[in-house]
Amino acid sequence: MQETYDIVGDVHGCSDALLRLCDALRYDESFYHPEGRRLIFLGDLIDRGPDSLGVLNLVSRLVSRGRALLTLGNHDDALLRWLGGEHFDTSKGGLAQTIAQIEARPEKKTLKKAIATLYQRAPLYLVLDGGALIVAHAGIEEEMIGKSDPETRRFVLNGEAVGRSPEGKTLRRDWAGEYSGAAFIAYGHTPQESAVLRSNSVNLDTGAYRGGKLTGLRWPERTLVSVPSRFRSLE
Repeated sequence: MQETYDIVGDVHGCSDALLRLCDALRYDESFYHPEGRRLIFLGDLIDRGPDSLGVLNLVSRLVSRGRALLTLGNHDDALLRWLGGEHFDTSKGGLAQTIAQIEARPEKKTLKKAIATLYQRAPLYLVLDGGALIVAHAGIEEEMIGKSDPETRRFVLNGEAVGRSPEGKTLRRDWAGEYSGAAFIAYGHTPQESAVLRSNSVNLDTGAYRGGKLTGLRWPERTLVSVPSRFRSLE
């Protein structure tokens, strides 16, 4: 039986856009789909947007009920490491806002444990549909598929940095422009104006947190569905 999924790009705390995208993808109020489809989140649920906890609560519920799958993003990985006691400079990157939301909750001890469990159980990337589909946050090189060594982990979470722009933004190698593998790769991490299928891959990060769109890919149809964001971060 053909596996059918709806793969959601970087949500970054934009819970309103997520709910509207799920509606556009025809999920009901309980997040069931009439065709039996399942949601996949490719990482970066949190930071920068207004409601990281709302997104975390929803995705945790869906994953626990078998209605969604989740892979780690670099922001998720940072929060997991913070929950494990690692020190972070929270003056940038949006992590401070997410931490503040967690610390402000009276049930924060239970909440921290639930978030850690969600992320600890999330794989680095997903190999689905008999290997025809790979979901990896920042992408993956063909020779890395099946591996989980430190180099693969760094690439999947962050991509490959090649310098900085005049504005100080990290510039990353466009690995997808060189990709020619048989597996289709759905990824995100680097915001762009619109999602475009190319080289048997698609970048689904369309800048929801900065006033862009939240985008989903329907698999195996390889069709894109987007909703406009109603939030714009000052970051």
